[in-house]
Amino acid sequence: MGMTRRIDQLGRVVVPAELRRALGVREGDVVSFTARGQELVLSRVVPSCAICATSTDDLVDVHDKHLCRNCVKEIRLQPA
Repeated sequence: MGMTRRIDQLGRVVVPAELRRALGVREGDVVSFTARGQELVLSRVVPSCAICATSTDDLVDVHDKHLCRNCVKEIRLQPA
């Protein structure tokens, strides 16, 4: 599926709704930009736990890091 869009004066571009739906990209998702030769690649970043690297929808934000609930429980059980 290919589409074209114009970049505005601030460098913004709208990702077409059809592509967002097809790729599961939602409002608030984080994306990364990578240059591959003359191509610009846009990829959805799947959040994962900063400790165990589990990818789940059940992540908690702690000081700008994502932690899964299992790791949070483990940390709480550790003696101070």
